[in-house]
Amino acid sequence: MLRTLPILLLSILTTRLCAQCGYTASLRTNKDYCLGSSLVINTKHTLERIVWYKDGQPIDSALANQSLPSVPLQKNFAGFHPGTDIVSDESGALYSIIGSQNVGQILKCDPRTGTTTVIGEGPLQNSDPFFNASRLAVDHTGNVYMASTKPAQVAKFTPGNRSGSVVATGPASNFYSYGRGLAVDCAGDVFVGDENTSTVSRWSPGATTGTLAAGGGGNGPGQGLVDYIGQVAVDTPGNIYILESHQVSQWIPGATNGRVLTSWNIDGFGATDMYLDGTDTAWIIGWYTQGPNADYVPIWKAAPGGSQPVLVSTVKYPASGPPQLTMDPQGNLWAVFASGLFEWPRTSSIDSAYTPTATGVYYAIVTDMCGYAARTNPITITVPSAGTPGISITATATSTPVCTLITFTADPVNPGIAPSYQWIVSGVPVGDGSPQYSYNLFADSDQVYCIMNTLAGCSGPVADTSNIILLHIDPQGAASVKITSPKDSVCKGDPVTFTATITNGSNAPTFEWLLNGGPTGDTGSTYGGNNFNNGDVVTCIITSDDACGLAKSNSIALTISTPPSIESGQVFTILHGHSDTLEPVITGDIDSWLWTPATGLSDPTIANPVASPDSNTLYTLTVGAPGGCTATGSILVNVYIPLSIPGAFTPNGDGHNDLFYILGGPVNSRIEEFGVFNRFGAEVFHAHNVAPGDRNNAWNGYLNGRPAPAGTYVYFVKMKFANGHTQLYKGTVILIR
Repeated sequence: MLRTLPILLLSILTTRLCAQCGYTASLRTNKDYCLGSSLVINTKHTLERIVWYKDGQPIDSALANQSLPSVPLQKNFAGFHPGTDIVSDESGALYSIIGSQNVGQILKCDPRTGTTTVIGEGPLQNSDPFFNASRLAVDHTGNVYMASTKPAQVAKFTPGNRSGSVVATGPASNFYSYGRGLAVDCAGDVFVGDENTSTVSRWSPGATTGTLAAGGGGNGPGQGLVDYIGQVAVDTPGNIYILESHQVSQWIPGATNGRVLTSWNIDGFGATDMYLDGTDTAWIIGWYTQGPNADYVPIWKAAPGGSQPVLVSTVKYPASGPPQLTMDPQGNLWAVFASGLFEWPRTSSIDSAYTPTATGVYYAIVTDMCGYAARTNPITITVPSAGTPGISITATATSTPVCTLITFTADPVNPGIAPSYQWIVSGVPVGDGSPQYSYNLFADSDQVYCIMNTLAGCSGPVADTSNIILLHIDPQGAASVKITSPKDSVCKGDPVTFTATITNGSNAPTFEWLLNGGPTGDTGSTYGGNNFNNGDVVTCIITSDDACGLAKSNSIALTISTPPSIESGQVFTILHGHSDTLEPVITGDIDSWLWTPATGLSDPTIANPVASPDSNTLYTLTVGAPGGCTATGSILVNVYIPLSIPGAFTPNGDGHNDLFYILGGPVNSRIEEFGVFNRFGAEVFHAHNVAPGDRNNAWNGYLNGRPAPAGTYVYFVKMKFANGHTQLYKGTVILIR
């Protein structure tokens, strides 16, 4: 019979990144780029402060009117059952660990929609990581980390993969024997606070052992010693923070001693978790272990250097597990205790617009509710321009011998504010952004032009392209080089080879291949690879015995097409005797389809044929994209017989209906558990991990070698289908004698 095992609840220590690793804040105008328009800040984060800058100097600021309630709201989201820990990611989603039905799971909930998904799971049995799960952390790319104490390890769950991979593990020689702290920084380094060794160790991506990052002087209060590791956190500069019995200590990188960030002496209070914001303010939660406040859960706010934290909220709610705390990017506090989820929603209002009174370059530095700053893009405010910007170019020569210096000059019209100039030679960007460009190594038929980018009054950024100058370069009978390729239009990832052919060169010329004007390091007569991008330009320069010792080849611009892709592992399930339309997951611009074999398909040359095979069929799908790129994948169609459970059976030995078992069922499905119970709840039959329709795993109506009494019995079936879905069936069956 299946039994539910409780998940082990332990004190947890996690890094709450919020916006530690950066966030986006952009600046736009509400009208145009001239005086009279307002500048408006766009960001998904709730802002606490805005400082406006003009030409690099601060000119104005705004602070948010905000409030944080002293009494929280108790929240309930469908499918989200807070258990061990509560953490928030960059989007504001919440994560927690639960355990039931012998399975431990990491849940992700979006508080805006109430949608809950499972992002990690594993068996919930003694010594398994989920049974002893103690802490969670999430990084800025969405990877989730889970630490357990027995076995001592940290598992990493990447988006879309419910099975974690181990990134840190014991024994004590690795600074990890009984972890009570977990954090991850912006570089993906994992930090584990170990209670037994009083250390914090760092585990870089791919490392098999940890390195000492903080502590190591032993247990107990005192300089360089860690009294008790209750949580760890890492800030942007790499400082490590440790929640101890009565203080939060800070360890700068490389330090052998920590310094006290904040301390307290609160009678009967024990801290269990903290959130460290971008101002190094610690938000601390815990419980009263004794005294008249034993049924209260307080939250304290401790500013750096403060001797005592300030009480933010006290909730009369007896905690059945260590209270845990996090803050989302909007500055809302979230906590879990007594299997409940609580929110302190922060309300805020701030003027995110500014109207310039003078021309200049404006930007803003914003600080969100978690204390992290971001800088917007700059915007230039100007006055109406005299006319439409334009550009033309001239050259000191257009027909000249090789190696002659040629200077090109841009002649702008109505150039606006701070124009920049991008020179292009046969598709390759050159120059330093100035209105003149000089060079002495051109190839015959090189084409030169210039693009001017400027801010033209109220219209904002404007680009204009000049006339094209075609060069006629005479090699004077000296060396020249030409490159060729069998194909200059290929699919992404296909190899391309270029060959240089020299005319009138020396016996031992040297080659320098250029990609988009920069050296590749290749020095042979051929050059190639399979990692080119669309629009890449390949050129070759040789050193020889011609007039100036150098010669430049023609340029070849590549057209790289992106091949389509077919998602692997696609399976469609069809009821025997029925049909269904196949809708495979394919990316890319597709113009041809071919399904093989064609058996059971309405049309093997369309994207979504109707399939009605008589048995399981593995189809091969080949798709083609414009430009000749193709992709091939396998699509499995499972044909199954419906699941059937009899309502009665007669075990009288006549060969008809003598056994009770599961009939039919989809192909490749399994019966994980099958139990039959009498009216007193006693189990009379049990089967485990068998196939449906197997008469060898049926109940024959006997109990302990004797015929079971006639009557009604209860059955329980747990089916796992081929697509991984699990379904429970419960009902009754009548034994007739």
